Amino acid sequence: MSFSPDTKPTIKDVARVCGVSVATVSYVINGTRVLKQDTRERVLKAMEEMNYHPNAVARGLSSKRVHTLGVHCGVVHSHEFFANPYASGILQGVLKRAAEEGFDVTLFSRRWENAALSAPPLSDGRTDGILVIAPSLQSDILSSLSASQMPLVAISAASQPHLPIVDVDNYEGMKMAVRHLIELGHTRIAAILGNDDLSSFVPRRQGVCDALTEADLQVRPDWIMASRFSGEWAFEQTSALLQSSEPPTAICAGNDTIAVAIIEAARYAGVCVPEQLSVVGFDDSPSATLVTPNLTTVRQPLLEIGNCAAGLLIDRMRGHKVADDERHHLLSPELIVRGSTSAAP
Repeated sequence: MSFSPDTKPTIKDVARVCGVSVATVSYVINGTRVLKQDTRERVLKAMEEMNYHPNAVARGLSSKRVHTLGVHCGVVHSHEFFANPYASGILQGVLKRAAEEGFDVTLFSRRWENAALSAPPLSDGRTDGILVIAPSLQSDILSSLSASQMPLVAISAASQPHLPIVDVDNYEGMKMAVRHLIELGHTRIAAILGNDDLSSFVPRRQGVCDALTEADLQVRPDWIMASRFSGEWAFEQTSALLQSSEPPTAICAGNDTIAVAIIEAARYAGVCVPEQLSVVGFDDSPSATLVTPNLTTVRQPLLEIGNCAAGLLIDRMRGHKVADDERHHLLSPELIVRGSTSAAP
């Protein structure tokens, strides 16, 4: 069956061409039933050939869903989202999975202040569920959204009852960074980590401490510092460390931005990297291969994190329950060795 440009095909036309019921076409469009793969492909092919596009408004009215998932990021301001390697990497994974599942994505720009001011816009019907990325430990966003009964998934968040969480194994990631330095002969190892009001800080700090303790090395609390994922802060902190009478020979960073600032501070102080100071980053962002020397870093599987979190959220939006033993997904980090680390001086 062919249609002229002036003839708009309907869902009934698609069903008739495919030899299936209108309900079956609806199931394919909305993803609400598991169908045989050949049936699904036949319907999708017919929709493409007939240039049939479901009416989004009618679709939402009939199903009481808008087929859109919302994304709120607590770690960066909205205008910095796409410039932030961590946030943008996760978003790429979210967008890919959403597109595969037939969902749109809404990025919320409003900063979370408190439940009274911020919860209504996130649960006003524009989305069927919310994905929250790296909320502050001081924020009530997760408890407030959970109370609203809206489908919710978090990335890099403190554990809460019945809340699916996806994250990299921060503890193991930082531990492998310190172990790498110990294997190179370093004994004076410092760490400039991220925000101490984020859930990733505690396991990363513990990873540093445990790796040092297991190697019978001294743990110096004043050498394990919080930062603001800010290059300026890290530059000042590194400068202070290098001015001490017995400075560290290696520093682990909470992300690659911090690591680049550490290298710059060392260069400013006349300290050579890696001959006099080894540096390990975290994330494996594009900057890791732009800085000189190229940065040894712990790679986070950001695309996989975003993909996994979006998949969990879409399942919840479709009414599927998440088993208790499937609520916490920890993805494995990977140490990428480059030129910023070498044997201890």
